[in-house]
Amino acid sequence: MEWQRNDRIYGRIACVTGASGMIGRHVVLALLARGCNVRVLTRRLDPMPGVEIFRGGLSDQSVLDNFIRGADMVFHCAAQLNDEALMQEVNVVGTQAVSDAARRHQIKYLCYLSSAGVVGAAAARWIDESSPCRPQYRYEQTKFDAEACLHEPIPGCSTVILRPTNVVDESHLGELELPVSGSAVSRLKVFIKGGECAHIVYAEDVARAALHFIDRPALEVRIFFVSLDHDSCNTVAHLWVHYRNALAGKGGRGAPVFPHLPAGVPHLLRKLQGKAANRGDLRYSSRRLLAEGFQFSYNVEDIVRKTVNNRRAVQLANTVDNS
Repeated sequence: MEWQRNDRIYGRIACVTGASGMIGRHVVLALLARGCNVRVLTRRLDPMPGVEIFRGGLSDQSVLDNFIRGADMVFHCAAQLNDEALMQEVNVVGTQAVSDAARRHQIKYLCYLSSAGVVGAAAARWIDESSPCRPQYRYEQTKFDAEACLHEPIPGCSTVILRPTNVVDESHLGELELPVSGSAVSRLKVFIKGGECAHIVYAEDVARAALHFIDRPALEVRIFFVSLDHDSCNTVAHLWVHYRNALAGKGGRGAPVFPHLPAGVPHLLRKLQGKAANRGDLRYSSRRLLAEGFQFSYNVEDIVRKTVNNRRAVQLANTVDNS
């Protein structure tokens, strides 16, 4: 990503929580690329070039105040994904603390990274921002409750809530783990669920969406899905084909798709197992985000190719280091 000194956010102070996570890391890189002065709040992140580190957590009000004081923007990416016992404290109470601090210090732009999972159980084939939310799991519920902490507009502050789908990059492959593995078990999984939407979106595009609204202010709190589900290749079976073609250095949109069962079959199997799950052909719409002038830099094939190339580069670097 390139920036120029006349960029309107050049030199502004931006605060990022959750900078050690996948999305937070890409948000930091995007802000640095546009010439921002970046602060991160963390307990464990190693020093980063050009970044001011504030040691502490969301529950440390004095640290949080020092972290946000004098800043222009806050990007709240911190979340607890795995430990259910901590999800309420981190995802909900922590978000309320960030919102309160942003209000106290008159922040001009606040972006919260939520999740498409807040929609939960859905019957419609296409989901958009008007769809009702019925969270099914603890993580989804706490992210939805965290969104509620931001529903009251902050005077003078433009607040945006983003709901990305399955975010991937080279460090977190998501559904790309199946073709990368290439095992017999992975092949069986692709045969069973290959017709289902993979919902992948590249982390760098999510970070770009987070920055997109900085100079597009609005009085009301806005919510946007960040999804590549409109790409017809965003299925589990297509990921396998694109990965194999990327390894071979081929273009792949015309390649045959890995054989698989219809999308309704794995959904039926999950229901028979007593698992709560939406149909595999459900998709999340980015129409509202695109209507705001946002453009994705990577389609599904681009994501797979970039992942393959970056993994090759890392493997080559490791080979050189070990030689």
